[in-house]
Amino acid sequence: MDAAAGREVVSPAGATLTSELIARAAAIGAGKPGSTAGALLPPDLRSALRACEVRALRLADGWGQGAALDFLGEAIVAVAVEHSFEPGEARAAVTAAADELGVPPAAAAFAVFRRALASKGFAQLPPSGAAELALTLLIELAPAAAGSLWILDAAGTTTCLVSHGKAPRSRRLREVAKAALDGVTAGSPQVHVRVVERWDRPYAALVARARGAESEHLEEYLAETATALAPLLERASLFDRRVQREHDLVAAGERRLLRLGFDLHDGPLQEIVALAEEIRTASTQISAVVPDDFRQRVRGRFNDVHARLGALDESLRQIAHSVRSTTAVARPVADAIEAELIALENATDIAADLEVEGDLSSLSDSQKIVLFRVVQEALSNVRKHSEAESVSVMLRSRRTFVDLTVSDDGRGFDPRRLDTDRLGLAGISERVRLLGGAVEIETIPGAGTTVRATLPQWKPSTPAAATIYAATS
Repeated sequence: MDAAAGREVVSPAGATLTSELIARAAAIGAGKPGSTAGALLPPDLRSALRACEVRALRLADGWGQGAALDFLGEAIVAVAVEHSFEPGEARAAVTAAADELGVPPAAAAFAVFRRALASKGFAQLPPSGAAELALTLLIELAPAAAGSLWILDAAGTTTCLVSHGKAPRSRRLREVAKAALDGVTAGSPQVHVRVVERWDRPYAALVARARGAESEHLEEYLAETATALAPLLERASLFDRRVQREHDLVAAGERRLLRLGFDLHDGPLQEIVALAEEIRTASTQISAVVPDDFRQRVRGRFNDVHARLGALDESLRQIAHSVRSTTAVARPVADAIEAELIALENATDIAADLEVEGDLSSLSDSQKIVLFRVVQEALSNVRKHSEAESVSVMLRSRRTFVDLTVSDDGRGFDPRRLDTDRLGLAGISERVRLLGGAVEIETIPGAGTTVRATLPQWKPSTPAAATIYAATS
């Protein structure tokens, strides 16, 4: 039941998330197999809840209520990541489950909150996403009506990083946060503050406004939240410092490739055009002086040379086009990849397929370019070496990562020869690593090759980093 409106909150698929969480928690508390009523839930959400349930059932023997609350903590994070909660839904689920388990609601909420902040799903979120979720859970489960996280930027201005609830960025909360960052605790029975430290110094201020007259245990919630946020803010700081370096490195690489494209167009390609014209002139002149019996043979040889020059011209033009990064950033990256697959099909007998899942609109230019280069290099190897009949590309965007997989059914290769025979893939791996990601290459001679590149989802945590990020997006 919705705590605020007194009605059930139903998921888009028709299943009631609240009742499903309650039923599964009660079954775990009793040490029984979980509910099967979740068949109406979206598949990804059903799978996530089942994984949480399996982990909790391992603890159920002898832990009972603790295992059930452990499940709720992980499940709430899984729902927030894979789906979403309506306002008040998580609170309603925990309160009702506590009643089923015979646990005081306040104790259950605090236990679930702590488990949620310690869960694998929470730790794997991008820092900004994890901070947003932490404040969402604070408002859902703690006696808080609003919460916000503040820092002092380079100019000494108190800046809000994330917030949630009713008027979370009010003047009062800002003043309390600024005082805390200056080393002065200026809270009140209604406004509570907790400093998030970095190297034993104030780095951020977590401020919360109590819900009505309810302020009991709010300090404990803030302490747990501050503890969970400290490593996240440190990770965000490392990410932010790497933004400029990433931008400079990727931009420098793309500039070199762009220069190569211009040099090919203005140099060798123009020389080929001039050479073709000279050969055409020579063909006409020589044909005019050779005996009639040899004239056709001479023309045939010159035609062969013209054909070879035409093929060389086309190859160089394809290279000049492929090194242009604007293909990946001037339009959606999925469209750019699809164009590469169509070009592969037109040039060969290889069947190509593309599957896209999730929202790719938030990718930076650097990420788009690197994903595009991975596809280009993988398809180049498919065309030159694999003898494949088909190739498939899957591009998935999740809340925590972006995943690109290129698979072919070709002859594969010995992975021990990657560094010498596949220098392009080795170079792409380094570019992906610079963006915090990783490339995995699975291949067996005679059994095809799969190239998988994974990049972390990332959002800037400070206005300064956001400015740099905007310049690359």
